[in-house]
Amino acid sequence: MPTYTYRCTKCNYVFNQFQRITDDPIQTCPKCGGAVVRVITGGSGILFKGSGFYITDYKHKHSSGSTASSSHKTQNGKKEKK
Repeated sequence: MPTYTYRCTKCNYVFNQFQRITDDPIQTCPKCGGAVVRVITGGSGILFKGSGFYITDYKHKHSSGSTASSSHKTQNGKKEKK
């Protein structure tokens, strides 16, 4: 369930409310009883929790340096160091 942010138009009190998407928006301020408006926020990224997700599951950016190794295979399949 998402968390919605509301701001009172009378006393400027800002509060968060954990509610279902299908629930009606809150109409009154819990402090002064004034009218509230839902504040549009940037949200947050998806966070996977649990033992089934590992850091190695995500794409990593590699450094811009060369990734060539100091050895290469010869025609007969053996490694030869430079």
